[in-house]
Amino acid sequence: MAEGEFGESPRQLLLPEDHEFFKPPSAQFIVPFDVPIVEKKLTFEEASKCLNTLGKDESGIRYAYLMITATDKKLTDISIILNFKHVLFLDLSGNYLNLEALQVLAKMPFLLMLNANRNRVESGALDTMPYLQTLCLNINKIEETYDISQPMLETLELEFNQIFTAQFDNEKLPHLLELDLKGNHLIDLSGLYPESLERLFVAQNKITRLNDLALSKLTNLTTLHLRDNKIRKLNGFSEFLTKLSYLNLRNNNITKVRQFRKLACLPSLEILVYTGNPVDGKRQKGLEMQGEEPGENEVEDEEEIFGEDQPDKKPELDPIRLGVLVLLPNLKKINKDLVNFQEKEEVFLTKSKRLDKIMSEMSSDEETEPPTTTYTSETAGSESEAETDQDIFDPRTDEEENK
Repeated sequence: MAEGEFGESPRQLLLPEDHEFFKPPSAQFIVPFDVPIVEKKLTFEEASKCLNTLGKDESGIRYAYLMITATDKKLTDISIILNFKHVLFLDLSGNYLNLEALQVLAKMPFLLMLNANRNRVESGALDTMPYLQTLCLNINKIEETYDISQPMLETLELEFNQIFTAQFDNEKLPHLLELDLKGNHLIDLSGLYPESLERLFVAQNKITRLNDLALSKLTNLTTLHLRDNKIRKLNGFSEFLTKLSYLNLRNNNITKVRQFRKLACLPSLEILVYTGNPVDGKRQKGLEMQGEEPGENEVEDEEEIFGEDQPDKKPELDPIRLGVLVLLPNLKKINKDLVNFQEKEEVFLTKSKRLDKIMSEMSSDEETEPPTTTYTSETAGSESEAETDQDIFDPRTDEEENK
């Protein structure tokens, strides 16, 4: 859409981020797909009552209501909406709409945002809408994604559907910046993703491994959210992810600090979240001993991490955190805390001492194996069972770590 058709750029017309339109769907809401449907049309009178958000229309001169909010009305037919040609934003969440019922919206001349969360949409293959920039189809029945085609789409939300493999046509989504596949059935990150992506959210899937071929093509990616999966090893990252600055690995199955060495190929990585992994069990046990619930006061999502920085704290030095910093010295924030000067200084001193010792051992004829033990979620927290400093700082890798 050329700037000036609305009297101002499309981005200036978009709703603020805290608008009700963007309220995330409740994961606890269960769509009653097995409930018999009673046909119900949206009437002109009812639609008129759903109008809101006064603003300039497409001319940039006149004022009109730009949004219809018709939520939780058990609607099956919304064709009357075509009478409201000035509408830019549609919130139709919580109805009984399927793909066929939504196809009428392709005739809306200036639609920018569509929220059809919690409906009965079985496919995202909506007819092309020339100016659509945000499409929310969370909590529906979508299984396939390859037919989704919207030339101006920037944000696509497909949370809690029935998607087992991510397959997107790069040419059909040339401007997509943000993709949310939270709560589906992905077991890895293989598949096809739009190469324009900057933010990818795949939390609460069943991912056990990453795919270096798929990831290496996402050269514009800045944010990767992998929370609540089953990842144990961090193979798959590559130097082609030159812009990736934020990585959330919270609540996975990472047991060894040495796994984070595999992130050293990411030149722009500044924020890393790994709370809730077995490797973090030692600190979690410490919190319990202090009477604090594990996870209490933890950062819950990427919004808090990217929010305003709080004044620097002086937490007691955590050996796991220090080990991560040795391997990834460019990090600026780990979990909820900024990396402070005390940690940087300690890492520098410890790393220097350890490397000197290791180099000395490697140059000698003596071959001694460093003590290692398995670090599991059951044993996490035990000093005797945790990785030793030698394990954390040793630059040498074994074959098992790279499998």
